[in-house]
Amino acid sequence: MAEWFIWMVLSAAGAAVQLELDCAAPERARALIEYARLSEIEQVEDIHRDDLDKALALCSAGAGREPCRAERRRQADLDWERKLADIKARYEKMRKDFEERCRASTALR
Repeated sequence: MAEWFIWMVLSAAGAAVQLELDCAAPERARALIEYARLSEIEQVEDIHRDDLDKALALCSAGAGREPCRAERRRQADLDWERKLADIKARYEKMRKDFEERCRASTALR
């Protein structure tokens, strides 16, 4: 869990700095934001899947195995939904900030 948090912080900071969002090419900038959002979702999904596999492996064999696995899946699904919502909100904010910055720069001309 700590690895995921560190990765997300670094990823968010890096995405905001690395994306070259040009107000002169707003469609390209929006497409770049969307591409970065989808890329991050895929990366987090891979991490999530690996974490789920590890969690399921902790369920011991026997009568309690299926309830254990069901609970681990339920917890993982909740965690995934939270992570996905965080990513979507962050990139939505990035898009809105970009559009606001472009409107402000246009108003100053």
